[in-house]
Amino acid sequence: MPDGRRDETDAVIRHVVLLGLMGAGKTTVGRGLAGRLGWPLRDSDADLRAATGRTARQLDVERGTVELHRLEAAHLADAVAAPGPSVICAAASTIDDPVLRSALGDPGVLLVWLRAEPATLARRTRRAGHRRDLGPDQAVALAGQAAARYPLLEALRPLVVAVDDRAPSEVVTMVLAHLEAAGR
Repeated sequence: MPDGRRDETDAVIRHVVLLGLMGAGKTTVGRGLAGRLGWPLRDSDADLRAATGRTARQLDVERGTVELHRLEAAHLADAVAAPGPSVICAAASTIDDPVLRSALGDPGVLLVWLRAEPATLARRTRRAGHRRDLGPDQAVALAGQAAARYPLLEALRPLVVAVDDRAPSEVVTMVLAHLEAAGR
């Protein structure tokens, strides 16, 4: 059972936005969820790479963190504004933007927070060279991000799914059950 719920109105859910820190499994869960729903997937990393020819790590090194975060924010704003249904994998940095947090409050958007402990995230991110370099101690950097971003995520009242010990398929099933219960 999910660890938390967001109160939904009678609005039709047209977007499912997956939130969480780097390494939470947004892309993996997003692919499975989009496939099961038959909806397109809008993944920040893939869309940025298609638009710029660069990974998030390359953009961070070449253009700087501020520009990377601007591009990630533009991706999320564009994806949420699209009229058709989609599953959206949002970059972790987007939660820092108050305008985007407000846009995520739209009743047609189901927010799903894939919540993981910093140690889990650090273990997962060590394997991926496309992600931003967080320095020599990723667990410490991710703990700092969690301290800053988890309260912002909690304030959005998303559906919360603890993913530390869950397979992606189990997470997909949980989100689908929530959508079904909400009358999607």
